Amino acid sequence: MGTCFSCSVFSESQLLPPTAKVVSVNGNLEEYYVPVFVSQVLDSEAASSSSSSYFLCNSDFLSYDDYIPALDSNAQLYANQLYFVLPRSKLQNRLTASDMAALAVKASVAIQNASKKEAHRRKKARISPVSLGNQFPSLDDDGHVIKSFEKPQAQQQSPVGLSRSGGFLQT
Repeated sequence: MGTCFSCSVFSESQLLPPTAKVVSVNGNLEEYYVPVFVSQVLDSEAASSSSSSYFLCNSDFLSYDDYIPALDSNAQLYANQLYFVLPRSKLQNRLTASDMAALAVKASVAIQNASKKEAHRRKKARISPVSLGNQFPSLDDDGHVIKSFEKPQAQQQSPVGLSRSGGFLQT
């Protein structure tokens, strides 16, 4: 066996600070480094859409047959929490089972699409041989190849001579 060098490349998510995850109106997953305020997220959403009549809610506070609680614009988002940007018209109606299912599907698709994009950018761990010098293969007593990074030892050779007929003689 030769010497190997193992290298693990950290993904961006391991090196960067934690984020709050926001499912936008168009279904994309946006990640914001915390601390970030609701007003900043809504400003960003308004800049990317034609309407500014949206609110932000925390997915943990959604309940069946209840009104969707809008977060205050001065509130900070928490790391590793999932939020939804929704149209203000949703504030007037109670959440139905189909609404809850639709939000769950929307979040799942957004996370899945974001994971696919991340997988294309992610680098995998690599194991590569280390070349410290020239390798010199040799055979062991059983005839197996041994690879070494050290210079092979000089072998003792018998003196060789030539006969008058041109053949080799060992002395």
